[in-house]
Amino acid sequence: MTPEPSPAANEVAGPSRRTFCASLCAVIAAAALPVRAQTPPPAEKAPDPQPVKLTELTRAEMTPGKVVDYRKLGAFYLAADDRGIFALTAVCTHRGCLVLSEGPTGFGCPCHDSAYNLQGEVTEGPAKLPLRHLEVKALEPTGLLQVDTATTVPAETRI
Repeated sequence: MTPEPSPAANEVAGPSRRTFCASLCAVIAAAALPVRAQTPPPAEKAPDPQPVKLTELTRAEMTPGKVVDYRKLGAFYLAADDRGIFALTAVCTHRGCLVLSEGPTGFGCPCHDSAYNLQGEVTEGPAKLPLRHLEVKALEPTGLLQVDTATTVPAETRI
C-alpha cells in the first residue's frame, strides 16, 4: 500500500491568489493617495506691477456691440453696449483660465466650458461668479481709453 500524502504536502506555500490580488490592489490604492493629496492648488498670479493699461482706442471708436481683445496687454476686454464703454477681466472666475470673446454675445472659457454674456454674467457653469468689471477712463486731450486692471467697479459702470 502506498502512503497517503500528508495534508501539508498539498498546500501551496504563501498566500492564496485572492489574498495576493486584494493586497496588491490595496498597495496600489495607498500609493496613489499621497500623490493626489499633495497636488498643490493652482498658483495665484502675482499682481501686475503696472495695472494701468493704455489702449490705442478712443471713445469715438467704441461703438455698441464692439469687443476688443486685450488679453496680451493685461488680460481684459474692452467692450461697448448701448449704455457706454466698459472693461471686463478676461480671467474666468471658475479656475482662472483666460476666456475667449464670442463677440457681442459674450465670452466662453475653453477650459471648463463656463459661459458669460456681454455684461460678464454667468450664463453657463461651472463658474458661479461673474467676470470682474474694471475701471475705464478717457484721457484728455487725446481721448485714448485707459483701463486699470487692479480696480474693480460695479457692473453697471460705463463711460
